[in-house]
Order: sequence, then structure tokens, then C-alpha cells
Amino acid sequence: FGKLVAKAHPARGLSQEDLARALLLMVTNNIGQVAYLNAKLYNTKRIYFVGNFLRQNVLSQKRLAYAINYWSSGKMEALFLEHEGYFGALGAFLLHQAIPQPRSGEIPDSVHLKLCYSDGPSMRRKRSDSF
Repeated sequence: FGKLVAKAHPARGLSQEDLARALLLMVTNNIGQVAYLNAKLYNTKRIYFVGNFLRQNVLSQKRLAYAINYWSSGKMEALFLEHEGYFGALGAFLLHQAIPQPRSGEIPDSVHLKLCYSDGPSMRRKRSDSF
């Protein structure tokens, strides 16, 4: 977008699809940068992305996975839950309840997550598996 501002007719030669893709990648990169910085701050290696923004949005999933891998030099991993809309709503609900929260990075033994990796099929894992 920075180069377009300097042009006399910035939209000339660009399709609406090109602009939409550029905007999507810009927003996705910003989300990935904030997620990476928070993961670094809280010293975690796995970043779980949830929410309807990623529903059937393979381009953003791949971009987030690439960005996290790049910024962390391969030390962090971007993970996407299969039912991302449900977990986003559940997380928002739980934040407003009077429920004691586990310590940062701690997953209770009773939690079973179904993970969907950006580069392959979903897998079922428990806490006892190599998380």
C-alpha cells in the first residue's frame, strides 16, 4: 500500500481482488506479529489460533504459520483448532466467569484438543502426547 500512495492514480492497473488480497495479507501479518510477540513475552512455543477469521481461510493459515516460523527462527509453531469458532466463543465466555485460570502454558489433564495443522490433516492428541 505504501507504493500506491505515491502514484497519481493508485488504483490504475489493480483489480479489486489484488487489493483485497494485499489487505488480507497485511492484516494477517499484523495478527501474526502480535501473536509472536505475546508468545515470546509468555515464553511459549505453541501459538493456537482460533476464531471465525480463520474459518476456511487457508491463505491466512499458511501466512500465519510461515510468519511465526520465520520470526521465531523455527522455534515456535502456529496451530489451528478444527472448530475455531467454537473455541473462540468458549474462550470469550470463560474470561467473564469467576473460574480460576490455569497458569500460563498449563493444559489441564482432562482437556482433549483436536488440532488441525496448516500443512496436513487434523490429529487427535491428549496432554500426555508430545505437546
